[in-house]
Amino acid sequence: MSLTHIEIDDEAVETAKRLGGHKTKTAAVAHALEEYNKRLERAAALDKYFELARGWDFEAAEAAHRAEKEAFRR
Repeated sequence: MSLTHIEIDDEAVETAKRLGGHKTKTAAVAHALEEYNKRLERAAALDKYFELARGWDFEAAEAAHRAEKEAFRR
């Protein structure tokens, strides 16, 4: 952990403390950073899977699924 000096809006920190139930500014900021990082990780994962999905052939996959079901019924 490192000691960092940054300027943060006092009202925003107090609001975060109150809404988050944090006793200290440090706790509120630490929690906010954790949540921000989680959001960025989710966004990156979504981007990754969106790019993967661009190459998917949904119609062919549905046709193959229907063919498998039909073959099983025979």
